[in-house]
Amino acid sequence: MNKPLLGLVLLISCLRCWGTALPEINLHHTSWTARDGAPTMILSITQTSDGWLWLGGPTGLYRFDGMQFEQYAPAATPLLTKNVSVVNAFADDELWIGYRTGGVGVLRHGQLRNYGEREGLPNRAVWGVERDGKGRIWAATTLGMFYLEHERWISAASAWNLPVVRYKTLMRDRRGVLWAQGDNGVYFLHPGETRFSKAAVNSGLGVLFDLPDGSVVSWDAVHARLNQLTQPAHNAPARQWGTLGDPTSLLFDHRGDLWIGLQDGLEYRTSNSVTGAVPPQGLSGRHVGALFEDKEGNVWASTSAGIDRYRSKRLARLDLPEAAVGNAILADDSGGAWVGGYHVTFSESGQIRTSPFSITREGGWSKYIGSFARGEDGTRWGALYGALWQVKGTDSRKIALPDAIADIAPQALLAEPDGSLLVAAEHYGLYRHQRNGHWEAIGDTGEINAMARSDTAGLWLGGFAGQALHADGKQWRHYGPEQGLKLGILMALHLRGAHVWLGGDNGVALLEGDHFRQLGGVNGETFDGVSGIVELANGDLWLNGAAALFRIPGAEVAQFQRTPDYRVQYERLDQLDGLEGNAPRISPTPSLVLASDGMLWVVRSIGVFRLNPAARLAPLPAPPVIVKTLGAPGQDQPLRQNAQLSAGTSALQIDYTSPALAMPERVRFRYRLDGVDQQWQDVGTRRSAHYSNLEPGEYYFSVSASDYRGAWPERSTTVRFTIAPTLTQTLWFRAGCGVLLLLVAYLGYRWQINRVARQMAGRLQERVNERERIARELHDTLLQSVQSLILHVHAAVIKLPAKDATRAQLESALQQADDVVGEGRERISDLRGEDVDKLSFPDAVLAAAARLQPADAPPVRLHITGTVRQLDPVIYQEAMAIVIEALANAYCHAQASTIEVELHYGMRKFRCRVHDNGVGIAADIVSAGGREHHWGMRGMAERASRIDACLSLHSAAGSGTAWQLELPARLAYTR
Repeated sequence: MNKPLLGLVLLISCLRCWGTALPEINLHHTSWTARDGAPTMILSITQTSDGWLWLGGPTGLYRFDGMQFEQYAPAATPLLTKNVSVVNAFADDELWIGYRTGGVGVLRHGQLRNYGEREGLPNRAVWGVERDGKGRIWAATTLGMFYLEHERWISAASAWNLPVVRYKTLMRDRRGVLWAQGDNGVYFLHPGETRFSKAAVNSGLGVLFDLPDGSVVSWDAVHARLNQLTQPAHNAPARQWGTLGDPTSLLFDHRGDLWIGLQDGLEYRTSNSVTGAVPPQGLSGRHVGALFEDKEGNVWASTSAGIDRYRSKRLARLDLPEAAVGNAILADDSGGAWVGGYHVTFSESGQIRTSPFSITREGGWSKYIGSFARGEDGTRWGALYGALWQVKGTDSRKIALPDAIADIAPQALLAEPDGSLLVAAEHYGLYRHQRNGHWEAIGDTGEINAMARSDTAGLWLGGFAGQALHADGKQWRHYGPEQGLKLGILMALHLRGAHVWLGGDNGVALLEGDHFRQLGGVNGETFDGVSGIVELANGDLWLNGAAALFRIPGAEVAQFQRTPDYRVQYERLDQLDGLEGNAPRISPTPSLVLASDGMLWVVRSIGVFRLNPAARLAPLPAPPVIVKTLGAPGQDQPLRQNAQLSAGTSALQIDYTSPALAMPERVRFRYRLDGVDQQWQDVGTRRSAHYSNLEPGEYYFSVSASDYRGAWPERSTTVRFTIAPTLTQTLWFRAGCGVLLLLVAYLGYRWQINRVARQMAGRLQERVNERERIARELHDTLLQSVQSLILHVHAAVIKLPAKDATRAQLESALQQADDVVGEGRERISDLRGEDVDKLSFPDAVLAAAARLQPADAPPVRLHITGTVRQLDPVIYQEAMAIVIEALANAYCHAQASTIEVELHYGMRKFRCRVHDNGVGIAADIVSAGGREHHWGMRGMAERASRIDACLSLHSAAGSGTAWQLELPARLAYTR
C-alpha cells in the first residue's frame, strides 16, 4: 500500500476512534424527509428511461420527478404486496419489482403483470432481478435462482451449474456478463453460454459492482472486504480502499469514487479525500439504506428518515479562514490569489493551501483589505483602514494615509504605469501616492468606487453618484444620465480592448461612441447589483450580480452591439450551481477576478468561490414531458389514451411533469390547447394547466419542457381528449331546437297571416256593408224619387196630343231618364256585388277589354299560369277596377300594337300584370303619381292600398308600360 493511501486509512481510523466528524461532503446536497412527502427506509432505487426515479421499500413503490414524491399504485392490477425488496429498470422501459414476501412484477407502459407461486416462483423474498446477455430475466431469491421462460419461472439448479442457496445480488456488467452472488460464492454467465461458472474468489454474501475502470468487484460482508473479481482494463492498477468497517450499502459512482452507507451516516471517498455526512450536517437520517447513481450523475441515498441527493457543483466554495471572508482578491502568477491577509494556492492534486502573512499586529478593521492593486514591477498594494500595505519582493511595509484621509479605508486602488498609486478616499475624492512618497489630491472627482486603466481605453473612474469620469488629457469627461448612464451607484468597472463596461445597482452598460447603452436579458433580466465584471478573451462576459453569477456568450455580446434593443441570452448560476450568498455592494472591489490559470474567483457575502469558466453544463436533451392526470379539477384521474371526459365538463385541470433530477427548478414549461390558446403559454416552473368554459368537442393539448439552460426542444408531448356533449349540447338536440324554432316561427307567421287576413276580411266586409247601405240609400231615395218624377212627367205627357212636338221632346227626355235609372240600378247592383262571380276573373278581364277596345285597336292577349281559383269578391272588384283602368290607359294613350294581361294563380301569391309596347309614360308623370287633375293612376294606387296589395309601375318614354298587382294568396282567394 502506498504512503498517501496508508495515511488516508489511518486518518479515517483515527477520526472514527476519536468520534470526530469527517469534513462535510463538498457537493451540492438536498434532503427530503417525511415532512416533504419522502418515503423512509427505502431498500432499492432505480431509474427508468423516461427519467422517473423509482424507490421501493417496506411501505410500497414510489416514484420521484425531482420535485414531488408520489406513491405509485397501478390502475388495474395492484402490487402483490407493498413490501418491496428490489426495483430494477431496463432500457426498454420495463420496471421489474421484487417482493419481500415472494414473487415479482413487471410494469410496462403503466400495466402491471405479477408473477407468484402459480407461475413457479417460491413464496420467499426476491432480492435481485436482472437480464442476461440474451435478454433472459433472472430472479435471485432465498431459495435459489430462477429464470423466466414462456411466462413460467424455472429453477436454474444443477442444469445451470447453480447451487440452491440464498442469492442476494444480481448484476450485469458492461460486457453483458451476468453475475450472481450467493451464500457460497460468486457465479457468472457469459453471453451465449448455458452454464454459470464460479469465480475463483470466495466472496461470500454481499454486493457486486461494475467499476468504471472495467473491473468487477464484490463486497464480502463476512470478511468486511472488497474482492477483485476481474482486473481493470488496459492493466491499469486497481484502486485500494482499505478498511470499510461495517457498511449498510456501497456505491461506486461514474468517477470510480466510493460511497459508503453506514449505521450512523454517509462517507464519500475519492482518491485524495474522505468526507462524510451526518444529520447535523444536513443528512436526512442516521441510518443509510440504498445508494444509487442516476443518469445525470446524481447520487441518491435513502435513510431512516428520508432521501438525500448529492451532485457536483459548478462553483466550489473555498475552505478559507473566517478572517479572509469579505476581503479583496488579487490574482498571483501561479493560479492562486491573495485573499485579504492570506495567500491561497493549490497542490497538484487540487488540495487547497492557505498561507497567512502578517500585515499588522492590530485586530479588527486594521486587518481588513478592501482593495488590491498590482504595479507593473510586481509591487502589491493593499487598502487598510487608515493606511496602505505595500509588498515589494520580500519587503513588506505599512504606509500611513495623509492626515486629511487618515480615518478612512480607501475604497479602491489603481497602480499607474509611472509607479504611482491612485487612491479612492471615499467622499474625500481621489489622491495620488507618488513614487517618492508624496501625496497629491486630484481635483474634485467626487466619491469614487471603482477605477480601471488600459492602453486602449485610458483611465476611467466610477462614482458613488452614478457618474463615470474619463481622463481626457488634464480634463475629466463626465458621463451621466444624459449620456445613457442610469445604473445608480457604480460598483464595477472593466476594460478590455475598446470595451468599457460599467456595473451598478441597476444593471450593466457598455460604452458605444459617446453614450452608454444598458444591457438587458431575455425574460426581463436587468442584471442588477453587479459589483464584478470580467470579459474573457473569447468574448464571454461574466457578471457577479446581487442574486446570481451570469455568463453572457460572446456571440450574444456581439449581437447586442449590432442590434438596437436586443435582449441577450444568458446563463445564470446561483445556489443550484453551488453559489451562495450575495455579491458584495461597493466593497471589496472588484468582486470578480480572473486568475492566471483561467479560473474565476468570485467574492460573495459568505465566502469565496472558484469556477472554471470553460466548463459548461452538460448538454442534456430537454427532458420528456409526461402528462400524469387529465380531468375536472380535483379528480386526479390518470391519463388514458384518447381520454373522453364526461358530459357537462367545462373546467379542466391537466397535471404534467418532466423528470429532471439534478436541477428541476431550472426546468420551464410551456403549453398550448389547440382551439383555445393562440400561442404557447410560458408558465415557468408550474406543472399544471387550468382551463374553464370549454365547449364539447375534440381537443389537442401540447406541452414541452426546457432544458437546464432554458432551451426549448423542437418536439412536444401532445395528448388528445374529447369532452362529451350534454343532451342540450348535442348536434341533434340543437338541430331539433332549430327545427322547433323554425316551426314556432312558421306557426307565428301563419297566425299573423291569418290575423291579418281576418282583419282584412273584416275591413272588406265593412266596406261591402257600407256599399250595400249606400246602394239601399240610393235606391230608396234618389232612384225612387227619379222614378216617381218620371211617372208624373209620363202622366203629363200622355195627356198631350200624339203628334205634339213638345210631347215628342218629353218622351225623348223620359227615355233618357229611364236609361239613367237603368244605369243607376246597374251601379247599385255593382255596389251590392250582385254580379260578382257571374264571370270568372279571366273572362271578366276579356269582357272588359272587349268593351274598351276601339275599332282599330288590337285585341288583348291573356296568359294564365297556375290553376284558376275564385277570388274574394272585394279583391275581385278592386283588382278588376285596376285592370280596367290599366287597359283603358293602354287603349287611350299608349298607341300600343300589343297589349297583354298575365294572370298567375300561385300557391303563395296572386299576380296580375298588364303590359304594352306603347309610347310609355313620361318620367315626371310616373314620379308625380299621375297627371294633375287626373285620378286614374292615383285611384289605382288607392284601390291597391285598400286591399293591402302591392302595385308597381315600370314605364319610360318610348319603352312601353307594365302594371303589376301582387297580393298574398290568403287574401286573394276564397276558401
